[in-house]
Amino acid sequence: MNIFPELVKRGAESPGAERCGDCHITIYNEWAGSPHAKSYVNEEFRTTSGDYEFQFCLSCHVPETVFTEPQEIKARSHNVEDGVDCQGCHLTSDCRLSGPHSGMGPHPLEKNEAFYRDSKLCGTCHIDTYEEYLIYGNVFEKQTCQDCHMPAVNRKLIQDEPWQKIHKKKEGKAHTFSRLGAMEANRDFITLSFSEIERTDTLIEGRVQIQNILIPHTIPTGSYGYREVLLLIHLKDNFGRSVRSSEESMFVELNTQLKPLEKREYPFSFAVDEFDGEMSTLEALLYRTDFKRVNKALFAKVEALIEH
Repeated sequence: MNIFPELVKRGAESPGAERCGDCHITIYNEWAGSPHAKSYVNEEFRTTSGDYEFQFCLSCHVPETVFTEPQEIKARSHNVEDGVDCQGCHLTSDCRLSGPHSGMGPHPLEKNEAFYRDSKLCGTCHIDTYEEYLIYGNVFEKQTCQDCHMPAVNRKLIQDEPWQKIHKKKEGKAHTFSRLGAMEANRDFITLSFSEIERTDTLIEGRVQIQNILIPHTIPTGSYGYREVLLLIHLKDNFGRSVRSSEESMFVELNTQLKPLEKREYPFSFAVDEFDGEMSTLEALLYRTDFKRVNKALFAKVEALIEH
């Protein structure tokens, strides 16, 4: 049955992701709020791609299809505002719709469960992170990109009438492609702790220890864009006010990213004097942040009392 032949068309005849959302309502809404939907229109990409001049960037930010080898992926010239759209991952190179499930519907569907359960799918574009995963993935209990970034759900794939009546709920994946979702699925993926805290009349010093204990790629990861993980260490007084601070940054470009199972120590030393009042607490926070350090995703937080 193929009531909607336009769904397998490319170019100007392609209806775009919104058309898929007529039936796959929940999946479309998840995708629409995801980084994939914004991969072309977000301001950071527009700027770093030279106002869309760098063509090699477009192949992954507006892919025609991921059913190809990474070096052969092509950028599409239609519906570019959809970013990484439905067709990019579900329309094969020979224009057949594909997914992890089979089922009746208003268009043919080719079941290809192994492809959609494999991290290689994500590695078509996220090449460097996938290569890290191949190196480190076996260190941990084996999990795929999809396990972390597409949380498991049980639901009907179609919500539109009358098609949803002939569908049963199936085990699937949320199309959120979210870093925050991955953090939720892997709570306490980083250990953060204080050690060797010492206090004198003029100094408070010690170390902060960090270890990536669960994620099978570096933190941060990726090749392009601004990717910083920021460690902030605060010295607080009895009123909870930060009176001294220090910071450390981790970047892929500087090879200071945290590798899987790597344990790292950052020493700190805060000078204090009689005018500072009573110091009571140390606080360490680990963030993923952007270039302007406005948007922050908290990875971990720990506090330690200072002995008098």
